[in-house]
Formats: sequence, structure tokens, C-alpha cells
Amino acid sequence: MEKIKLCCAKCGFTIEEYTAEELATVPRKEKRYKYLKAKSSICPSCLASGRLAETRVTVDAATGPAPKAAPASSVAAPIAHEVHAEGDTPMMDAMSTGHFPSHAVELKKTRYPAQMYEQALQQRRTQWGYGGYVSLPGVASGVLVRASARPEITKGSNFVRIMDPCGNFFSTKSMYALCDIADKYAYGLLHLLSTGGDLELLGIPTENLKPAVEEITAIGFDIGSTGDDYRTSEECIGPAKCDLTLYDTLGLREAWYKRFLDDVQYPRFPHKIKCKFSGCPNDCVRGCQKADFFLCGVYRDAPKINQEKVSKWVKDGGDIATVCSRCPGKCLTWKNGDGLKVDNDSCLHCMYCSNKVPGVRPGDDRGVAIMVGGKLRGKFGPMLSKVLVPFMKAEPPDYKEVFDALERFTEVYDANARKKERVGDFILRIGIDEFYRLCGVEPVPQMLAQPRTNFFTHWEPEEVKDERRL
Repeated sequence: MEKIKLCCAKCGFTIEEYTAEELATVPRKEKRYKYLKAKSSICPSCLASGRLAETRVTVDAATGPAPKAAPASSVAAPIAHEVHAEGDTPMMDAMSTGHFPSHAVELKKTRYPAQMYEQALQQRRTQWGYGGYVSLPGVASGVLVRASARPEITKGSNFVRIMDPCGNFFSTKSMYALCDIADKYAYGLLHLLSTGGDLELLGIPTENLKPAVEEITAIGFDIGSTGDDYRTSEECIGPAKCDLTLYDTLGLREAWYKRFLDDVQYPRFPHKIKCKFSGCPNDCVRGCQKADFFLCGVYRDAPKINQEKVSKWVKDGGDIATVCSRCPGKCLTWKNGDGLKVDNDSCLHCMYCSNKVPGVRPGDDRGVAIMVGGKLRGKFGPMLSKVLVPFMKAEPPDYKEVFDALERFTEVYDANARKKERVGDFILRIGIDEFYRLCGVEPVPQMLAQPRTNFFTHWEPEEVKDERRL
């Protein structure tokens, strides 16, 4: 069996490895092989830049390759943390009073520069900003930097993103180990379950980055999700707790990592790509608002109605009239004796009745809608996702049809977008009809109706003249 390796021309570090059979039979691997050979890359080991060298090795299929010698572990750098005088923190002190636990008290127990938080409270804006990336051998996507607006307090800090387990089910042993690493190398703080669906280790001095990353990977976690790659995906709790979920979000995310891990750890796209998976149109992960590629659980048949449960809910005081009048599709009717009826031709499958009325649950013809282009920030401001595929079956365990579609859409974006242009901005520039054409998708009327239409609106009382509307 012939193995083909793409290695750093300077240090020989293996970037990717394939077999001749894989390149002949797996189109995705063949495309990535050609992409890496033709492009100048940065070696994650020695940080040398240039074209990759190709080596071919014949391996006995029975015995396998000779085992590699384990690399010598790096000696941890001396722990170095900036020492600052605390100074006066009147607002933090005020937050520390009272009978209830205070995060201000706990923050002062760590090595976090408390004056940064005090100044943020006094000025009503954060004293941290985006500071770019730090290159680190072994971490191709780099490490994020938080820039300081107050260098007299602290110069800045690095933080790493850790890919968390699906459903965020950390074992106690793993969490203790991560806390020990945070205490040893960083501020002693963990940012748990960020909006990007990862765990962040905050405040690592540059000289401690390499040993910290080595210890994190040694306990079984991957580092990544920075740069122009697939960012760490986020999924709702799904079947682990919620009975409204329409597909296995946890299983799909696990399969997504197995298929796309290379593109999570090795940047190669015009800009970052965020993927989020919601089990139903309630969209608890806000994928419609924040994800470049969003998989939303949907169903096509009529909601299932348990008339006994609905009648009991009404008898106990449930306001069925209000539910029927506020149905977005105006498809619900209620009559004593006949029970609750739904007109499926008018139903938007928005989950409103399922959220409000016990005994109303989604139908059985379930799948996912693929949506693209959502974001909160960027060149042209916030954008909501557009429907690309209104319905597709999500078949475990590998979800091949869904992932093939995601890969096809990603290739269109990769080939046609400008540098640092998000998916939403790219679609705005070329037009959604042109994007459909490039993706080979035939527009249908269902693309014009989004799975979720009820967004939260916030306002201040003084903005509303008639306060009775509140």
C-alpha cells in the first residue's frame, strides 16, 4: 500500500497523509490534496512558509508503518504573570456587598487585572479589544489575542479555544484538569460555553502558550476555531433533554467534526465560517441570526394533537382562544366537543402551538432546512439567514447527504468570495439568485418562508410614546 505525505519542506513535519486508494476513490480528499500542493502553506511545527514537499512511502498492509518515536515533551516555561497594584475598585466593591454570591468577589480571587473590569464598569464599555492572532507551533489556526485599551494596567492577553464535547457534557475529571491548567498557566478563569460553542482559557502569557496547549491536548481536547476556517460548531441540547427536537443534533455535530476536522484546524477559506445546528425552528442557538451555515430541524406533515391533553389544559385554565388568534399561519381552530383542529396547508410549522399547548407536538415527516448567510457583525451589518434547501432528510450515522450539500456550498463560497468576505456579504454582493445558480439549487416557493419569523425586539420605555403598548 502506497502512502502519500505532504510535508513541510524545511522541517519535514507531516501536514496531511493519504493513501493512493483514497485519492482515487474519495473526491474530497483528492481535491484537498491538489489544493494543498498548489498553495503556499504555513507549517504548524516550525512556522516556515512555502510549498509543501511530497513523499511517497510503501507500507506493508499487514504490519503497518513503523511506530514513530514519541516527541520529547517540552519543558514548561516558568510561570510568568504580570503583577499589578489593585488600586481602588469602588464599583466592584459595591457589587461585592449583600447576601448573595458576587462574581466581583470571585474575580478578585483570580489573577485577572481587576482594574480592567473596574474601568469597564465606570466607563460603561469594555477595555478589551480584538488583537489578532499569535502563531504557535502545532496550532495551525493560531491563538487569539485580546488587545488592551489600557496598557498602563495590562498589556493584553492570549486565549485559546477548546473544542468541547457534543452537548457540553464534560466529565468531572476533564473539568478538574482544565481548571488546573487555567490556574497554572492563565488567569485562573474559564469562559464556559461561549456563543461559538466552545470553551475558552483566558489570560495566557505568550511564553506559557506552548506548554498550556500541550497539556490541553494531552488530556484529550483539540485546540482550534480561529482564523479563516470552519469555526467550532454549536448545537442545541436536542434529544438529550428536549422533546421538540426534530433530529439528533448531538449525533450530527459529532459526525460533522469527524468529517470536517481538518477544515476546523487548518484555515483555507476566504473568511471564517460558522456552523450551527438547531433541533427545531425555536432556534435556541440563534443560528438564523449568527451562522454562515445553519441546519434547522423542520417537519412537513401536520402537528400531532393529543385531544385529551389539550382538553385537560383548556379545562385547567389554558387560554386556547389566544393561542388560536395568535397562530402565525391562522390555521388553528377550537370547538368544544370537536377539539383542536389544524389546517396543514396554512401551517407554517413554526412551533408556536407546540410551545404553548401541552398535547401538540411536531409531526413525523422530519428533516432539516439548510440556511445560509446569517451574521451579527460585518461590513454590511446584521443579516438573517436565507433558505437554501427547505427540506432534506438527515440520515444517521454519517448524514452524508446533508454534509455533501454543505461541502458543495462551501466550495462555491471558497471559489468565488473575496478575501475577508463573510458568506452573507458574498450573497449580498452577487445576489441570492446567482448563489442558487452556482450551488445548482432550483429555487422553489418554500425558500421564501423562513422557519422562524418571531424575533425578539428590545426597546426603551422612553422610545414608546403610548406606554399602554408595553
